[in-house]
Amino acid sequence: MADTSTTTTPVTSSEKERIRQAVHDSAAAEVATANGDRPQTFPLSPFYDETTESVVVTSPPAFSGKVDAVQENPKLSLLFYDAEEPFILYGRGTVRDDDLEANAEYVRKLIEDEPPSPKREGFSKTTDVLESRIGRFLLGWYALRIVVEIEPVRIEPVGIEVGEFPPWPATDLDRGEAESYDRLAFTVVDEDGWPTTRTVEGVEIRDDVALVDVPLSVDDGSPACLLCHWHSSGLDKLSQRLYRGQCRTEGDRVVFDPASSFSMRNETLWDRLKFIVQGKWRTRRYFRD
Repeated sequence: MADTSTTTTPVTSSEKERIRQAVHDSAAAEVATANGDRPQTFPLSPFYDETTESVVVTSPPAFSGKVDAVQENPKLSLLFYDAEEPFILYGRGTVRDDDLEANAEYVRKLIEDEPPSPKREGFSKTTDVLESRIGRFLLGWYALRIVVEIEPVRIEPVGIEVGEFPPWPATDLDRGEAESYDRLAFTVVDEDGWPTTRTVEGVEIRDDVALVDVPLSVDDGSPACLLCHWHSSGLDKLSQRLYRGQCRTEGDRVVFDPASSFSMRNETLWDRLKFIVQGKWRTRRYFRD
């Protein structure tokens, strides 16, 4: 597997500037966490805290599963596709969930501090909606924020050549959905517990499994996940699907055998209505638990 040893020199000032710029240039990054040796990867919008020189990602409590693993294992990684020179950032995360409303104000300030971009414009519009009367009624749960502050440990350059994703009938992935994805990311966990992600350069479907061209060496039987997604520049529309399963090697390829999948869409009015209903229900469950 990729060498993600942390016995390296601290992140330099030039690397910190590279990270800061990548955060500002990225509407979303592929954020990978690990629960034991089981990875999961989600696209999350990164922000940068100039005071602490940390990267910040957030989640509403309704979807806290995206960051829950950080409570037990602070090691995570972020793949920055949209950086001028793409790289993966390895860091240690700290979860802040004591005051979700205060977190929302903190995130609002981070958004205000961002330079002008479609990302900032998109989040500013979202903030305006959340502050409206109907927004508070329908999306008050979404405004609440769990925050993960990420201390950079090291960065590693990566390639971002992304192949096409063909239909996968065995997983109910039709051609239209498959062709919409322009980002494919494959993640495994190394022997030191660090999740590491690489872009998928090609995919061939063979019945129930996918043969994946990805620059990673894996151990047979290793847990892995495959994230497929796309989003608009302002994040007002998006679609994603996360497969979890196991992998093995076959020649120069990785054979991925999925055990489950999770999908989310925000493209149509019906998608948004489902998102609101599910979000309210998930938020009640979060506080009940």
